[in-house]
This record gives sequence, C-alpha cells and structure tokens, in this order.
Amino acid sequence: MICEFLSLSIALAGAARHTELTIDNFQPADVVSYPVVIVNGSADGPEMAIGTSWNTAIRFPVVNHRYTAVVELKPGINMVLLHSGISTMKFRLDYIPPRTRYKVYAVYLTASDAGDTYYTTDKKDRFPIRQKFDVALKLLQAFTADAMNRAGYGRKTFSLELDHDGKVITHFIKSPKKADELRSLDGNGIYSHAYDTIKIQFQESNSKWCCITGFTNFDPLTKKTSGHLALGGGAQGCFGSGSMQWWPESLKDVPKVFANTTFVDPDKTFEDSAFRKTVWANVSTAFGAMLHEMGHTFGLPHSPDPFSVMSRGFDHFNRSFCAIEPPVAGKTDPVTFTQDQLTRWDPFFAARLNYSPWFQPYELTTIENIPGPIPPTITFEGDDVVIESTEGIRVAGAQNDGIPSWFVEYKSGDPPKKLKLSRKDLRSKLKDTKEDFQIVVVDDRGQQTQIDDKLPAGGS
Repeated sequence: MICEFLSLSIALAGAARHTELTIDNFQPADVVSYPVVIVNGSADGPEMAIGTSWNTAIRFPVVNHRYTAVVELKPGINMVLLHSGISTMKFRLDYIPPRTRYKVYAVYLTASDAGDTYYTTDKKDRFPIRQKFDVALKLLQAFTADAMNRAGYGRKTFSLELDHDGKVITHFIKSPKKADELRSLDGNGIYSHAYDTIKIQFQESNSKWCCITGFTNFDPLTKKTSGHLALGGGAQGCFGSGSMQWWPESLKDVPKVFANTTFVDPDKTFEDSAFRKTVWANVSTAFGAMLHEMGHTFGLPHSPDPFSVMSRGFDHFNRSFCAIEPPVAGKTDPVTFTQDQLTRWDPFFAARLNYSPWFQPYELTTIENIPGPIPPTITFEGDDVVIESTEGIRVAGAQNDGIPSWFVEYKSGDPPKKLKLSRKDLRSKLKDTKEDFQIVVVDDRGQQTQIDDKLPAGGS
C-alpha cells in the first residue's frame, strides 16, 4: 500500500524538465529554536533526499516539481544536504536550543497492573514508546513553528524537554488504578484522574503535559473502544494511545507513514480517522488531535474555521508533511491541496500565541520575571468594555465558537494601557450573534484575561 502510493506520487512528477533545486521557506543561516524543521521547495524529482549527512538523509517524493520534507538539526551550525535528480546543494541552518523554564513535557500514563505498552494488533510490536513520542512531539513542534510563520509571526513554537542526545524525555507514570478500573471511566473521568496523578510531579505554573494514556483498548467482540479520550485544558492535554501502533518510530518513517493507505477496519481494530479508515489518516488525526488539546492548554477555544487546529482542521495535520495527500478508504485518487487548505492557527489565536510565555524561546519576559505583575482587567461601563493593563495591551478581541472572531493587535511600538470598545460594535463584528461571547485581552507579558459578555448591551 505504501509502495503503490509512492509510485503514484512519482508518476505525478510531471514532464521531464530541469528544475532548480531550492529551499523556499528559509534563508541561508536562518536561526530556529527547535530541532526538526519543515522544508519545502522545488526539485527535479521524482524524489529528493535531505539530511545533515548522507548517512542520515531521508527520501521524500517530489510531485509536480515540488517537495515537502523534514530534517533534524543538531545544536549549532548545520549544513543541510539536499539531492534530487542531477542537482545537489548545501544549505546552512542554525539551531540554538531554547533557554526557558516553560516547557511541554511528555507523559505516558499506565495502569498499576500493566507494563509500558499500548494497544496493538501487531504480535511483533516492540512498543518503542520513547521513539514514537519523540517523533510525534517534534512534528507537533515543527508544525506549530511553520504555521506561526505562515501567520506572520516568525517560527515561534513551544519548547520540549530534551535529553543530552536531543531526544524527548518521556516520563512514565503509574496510575494507582488498575487497567479495568481506568477503562471503566469516561473521558472526563480519565482526564481528571490523569491530571490529579501528574500534577504531583510537575509545577502547573511553568509546565504543560502532553499525556498519552497507555491503557486504551479495543474489543473486537463488542467492537468498542475503552480508555480513549481527547481532552485538554489547564496544564494538560490528554489523548488515548489506540493508534500508536502506526505512529512513526523515526523521522525516516514519516514519509512512509503519511503515505500508508492500508485499510483500517473499524470492526476489527481501533480506528479514529474522521471516516477515512487508512493508516495515514489515523496518524494524522491522532497528531492533529494531540495538538488541538495542547492548544486548549495554551488558552485557545474552538474555532469555526474548517482548517483550524482548533476545529476538525486538525484532521489535515499530515498536509504540512507531504506534497500530495494519499487516497482514503474507498477511493483511488490522491488529493492535491493548496496552501489555504493546510491546517493553521486562526489569526486571533496566532496573535495570542505570539505573546504567550510558552512561545518565548530565549528571553523570559514573562510573569515570573516581573515582581508583582498585574494581569489585564476587563470591566463594563454601560455599553463600553473597558480594558486596562499596566504592562500594555498587545491583543484584544472577541470570540464565539460558532463564528469567526474579531481582534485588534498592537504589534509594534508602545502598546496602549487602556482601551474602550463598544459592546454593540463587538457584537456586530461577530455577525450580530445572539449568543454570549468572550472578550479576551493579552498584555505585553503574555498574561491573558478572558470574561464572558453575559450582560445585555447598555447593562452595567
């Protein structure tokens, strides 16, 4: 199934003509604060290879003379090697690891009576949890940087806890409960139990936890899944491990996994792919849903944008890592997509993340660096919304789950310390919604305040 699709991708490379080998989304000697970067550009085809050495190079398909690839950098100066057709090139990229206390931690939660495993139909599965978690979180981190750059804020992203070899550290935590007891809980119950168990080991003030539950299970007799969830908020994003058997174990596996059109039968095994029922789609949905739940930990709500991370747009996570989308179950044709059909952060959400302490890799201009910082305040004076901040207002806006948000941003210069907005005007900017909406403000230190507008216009 993988080879068939890769062969099809090669066939789509187009008529033979020489195309210059390029990297289009970086400039030479650009600096990043994260190890795995998404690279795209033009190439001869039918495939290209990329790596920091030829021994570690990974091959990606070229479609219509365009490619999308990933490469892992080492701290310091990197000479990235590329080859396609008759062309070879070197390209310098610099990786300076972040210096921040604000990090996302990888947590694998298991039952008291179970080992470090996950649900699988592969009898030869070796359960390489650390390796799979390492790849997953680095792809989430790389996607976030790429999407923030597309939104106009540079390659800002969250930081991960890495060991001396540059691998994501996975914290294996045992629940005091047995597997059957955990599987009897609903999603909210699992989320709450995981939160209470994990917070004993981490400070909520400067850590976010990407928690995978190792006790997810599928019963082929009842055709039911237990121990699975996708929830996020506070310091924790929590997600089940039902599809983990298909996750890439190394970066070399990424193009293979996202090209794997093997049918996943929901009557025989765990399946969660927005009805697309292929291996690649299950992994895309899993990784996208993980990032969606982490988005909630960063203070983001749901979105009506069909391609947003904070909507079902997360199902298309794979598109940021491939030049063409494989067929889904029941169809034979691949899907071409435009830049506008990539998963993205909403403009309002990207603006907020830009000032978040979790997205500042080097300079800690954050709450903990300032003695006695005062968060922004939001009050009502008749029809007016009065927003005040001693640190200065960077972003203010209104949102409602069902409609596009509106916001104003003071991106450069000294931000205002006081702002008045008409509630009637805000409601009109939200397409005259009759529903309650939220007013959000982010100050220059990344502190966020949010309240519900539940009072009628003209109230007090």
